[in-house]
Amino acid sequence: MSSKYISEKFKKENESFFAKAAELKEAGKDIIDLSLGDPDLITAKNIIKKAALDAENGHTRYANPRGDLELREEIINYYQNNYQQEIKKEEIMLTVGACHGTFLALAAVLNPGEEVIIPSPYFAPYKEQVKLAGGTPVFVESKFEDDFQINLEAIIKVINEKTKAIIINSPHNPTGSIQSKETLIKLMKIARENDLLIFSDEVYESFDYENKFYSLVKFKEDFKRIILLNSFSKTFAMTGWRLGFVIADENILDIMQTINEGVCYSAPTISQRAAVEALKNEKQIKKEIASDFAERIKYAKKRLKANKIMEIAGGEGAFYIFPRIKNSGIKAEQFALKLLEEKGVLVLPGNDFGDQREEFIRIACTLKLDDLKNAFDRIDDFTECLNDIKAGDE
Repeated sequence: MSSKYISEKFKKENESFFAKAAELKEAGKDIIDLSLGDPDLITAKNIIKKAALDAENGHTRYANPRGDLELREEIINYYQNNYQQEIKKEEIMLTVGACHGTFLALAAVLNPGEEVIIPSPYFAPYKEQVKLAGGTPVFVESKFEDDFQINLEAIIKVINEKTKAIIINSPHNPTGSIQSKETLIKLMKIARENDLLIFSDEVYESFDYENKFYSLVKFKEDFKRIILLNSFSKTFAMTGWRLGFVIADENILDIMQTINEGVCYSAPTISQRAAVEALKNEKQIKKEIASDFAERIKYAKKRLKANKIMEIAGGEGAFYIFPRIKNSGIKAEQFALKLLEEKGVLVLPGNDFGDQREEFIRIACTLKLDDLKNAFDRIDDFTECLNDIKAGDE
């Protein structure tokens, strides 16, 4: 198709590294892929079997546009058991992954030109989601030296009459940082004083290796200004099932439901039945998956700390590490490309997660330990070569 038919807002000169990663993987290149947050684990067999059985028993039609009632009851139980918080079924909406929920929520609350503050580095889709919903993203830099805690002073400085919301993500993609309870208390105070909404992306809540995670669901007195986003993808190794959910004031969910009638009407019925089984067995499943990734992150941090070029901060949660490569002497995109071409290891450049992140790369620890060992051996070889080049130039 001629490019003249493509919307101007989607024309880009540079292909994203995400697209390059997918293309190379499909082409069958001999690479170790540490680029995407799609774990190598398979969904638990009991979840798959129960979903298939429910399909045979008739769960193959459209679901309730708000979500399967039994599943919403299980989500209510989940937050009661894990966070001692009461949520009503009217305050839950199932979506086709957390990204879908984020976009619907943004579309439901934003007027044209209203601003959404996004701490940087950030999960790449936030920027485009805000724009597609008619808003304007405003970025506030979080500091490496502060373990990527939200820069509250910087947030206060950019708030104005157009500011509508702040998006936070903890545990964090791409840095693996977890926002402290103290930071979140101060952030909620800022939101109250300025009448702002807070989008809290908590899809990595189960990947908390130092018991630091604090959910915004606990701020019950601020419930009407909180839009909580979650997903079954990572917690239960269900990325391909495409299922997430939003917890928010039912008036916001009403608008989201109306918007979604023109998008996909409801989340997949079979996926929702699978999620019922997942939540009924959540303690055991979550423990096994989180324990596996804790070992991977521990190993990755050990290898990076021993590398003369790499510096790390964060890494308390999720399954990503965002090392600073300033000592390499080259920028992130060149670093990632050379690492791919010379050693066959695929990582993402930091500028995919913020314009000021050219001194960082993101490593997704989504492969087994043997594969990670191989990858870090190759990374060490690559950075040693860079060190030799630097030494020769001095």
